[in-house]
Amino acid sequence: MQLDTDTQSPHTPLVAKLYTAVDAMNATDIVALVDENVQFRLGNFDAISGREAVEQANVGFFETILAMHHTITGIWSSGDTVFCEGRVHYTRKDKSTHEVPFAARLGLNGAKIIDYYVYVDISGL
Repeated sequence: MQLDTDTQSPHTPLVAKLYTAVDAMNATDIVALVDENVQFRLGNFDAISGREAVEQANVGFFETILAMHHTITGIWSSGDTVFCEGRVHYTRKDKSTHEVPFAARLGLNGAKIIDYYVYVDISGL
């Protein structure tokens, strides 16, 4: 995970921690950051609910790729909502690569993420 932004947010450390875990493909560290009642949606997939479902979905997705790396180019906060955008670089199992823009909206419940929506086109994977 790389932060390449001049925008400052009180939630920058949370975004950095989340995307460090995502890029490490560590579902356990990801779900440590989410609320028990989290709502999660990746791209065009249906939304899922709950920490265990989010962990299983991430494990399943990570098994389809070799690696990924996010470059965050902007982070903004409004109350308990955090927005971030950037580019994500995927390495497929055959070692070919695919890079696309992404954005995410994180709704917070205290220090935990309760709404986790990722807007990205992964159809090229």
